[in-house]
Amino acid sequence: MDDHVFVADLKPGTIFGVYQLAEARALKARNGKPYLALTLKDSTGSIGAKRWDSDGNVLSEIPAGCFIEVEGNIELYKEQPQIILKALRRVEATEVNLAHFEKPPAFDPVQLRAELLAILESLPDADYKRVAAAYLADEAFMGRFEIGPAARMMHHPYKFGLLEHVHSVVTLGARLCEHYFWVDRSLVLLGLFLHDSGKVVELIGEDTPSYSVEGELLGHITTGINMLDRKLKELGDIPHHKGILLKHIILSHHENAEYGSPKEPMLAEAQIVHAIEALDAKMNAFYRERELPPERSDLTGEMRYSKLLKRHVYTPPKNAEKSADPDAS
Repeated sequence: MDDHVFVADLKPGTIFGVYQLAEARALKARNGKPYLALTLKDSTGSIGAKRWDSDGNVLSEIPAGCFIEVEGNIELYKEQPQIILKALRRVEATEVNLAHFEKPPAFDPVQLRAELLAILESLPDADYKRVAAAYLADEAFMGRFEIGPAARMMHHPYKFGLLEHVHSVVTLGARLCEHYFWVDRSLVLLGLFLHDSGKVVELIGEDTPSYSVEGELLGHITTGINMLDRKLKELGDIPHHKGILLKHIILSHHENAEYGSPKEPMLAEAQIVHAIEALDAKMNAFYRERELPPERSDLTGEMRYSKLLKRHVYTPPKNAEKSADPDAS
């Protein structure tokens, strides 16, 4: 499969090759006939694909993240290339050159880890600093924390995603604590560090994350509380009320029961943690939507329905020119 044609190099014409499935949906055309709408990707980008007169039964055979061999034609639809599929079949990962699909991160994980550690080591509260140090010294925890994804689909669902997400929220939290100077900075920053700590157990895999059996049964909030309980017992002399406040932040970081939190934020620090982590998760989803093919576009930009955000989202034209704006000087 060394003759792989990268997505960025695809041109109108016939196509026969292997790509990774990013998304698959069973839809109906205006005439009522079913069809499949797929998004295929490799390390250089993604492209939309359609299989006409096909229902969703095949979707159970091609889960997101798998590799599929496709045959068809590339056509332009509203000036965007898309594949009209004639045939497709699943291909095992062992048959694929994974280098064609491994996109290097847009950041340096080593640098992010160092910056995160520097913030945690500067916590002003000695007790919370000791709790942070206990996690940082846990090789099993950090081994997974540093490479694992932050979610299966919603946000940062890729290798190093959890590290990227936590670095982002802790950095934002440090800035917000300067504005809301009266909050407990150590509680906010440690809460942000640990809010998704249970995901080191809940999620397995990196490039195509999935749930572990334990993750399915307990979820990352319960797992995170259990992990914190063990750490507090190991440390022994952390004041009881500080452990309770930290647990409350983990329990409430999704804000309400509809999204998995059994408690709403009842302290200012918990509200800050929820607001920051929710913002960062959604911003990552918006960022990734820019790489997916639009459903419609014109000179103003592109629109597509986001399953992640459950709304239509806008992205600027990929080749936007300032001269296209008649009011531009």
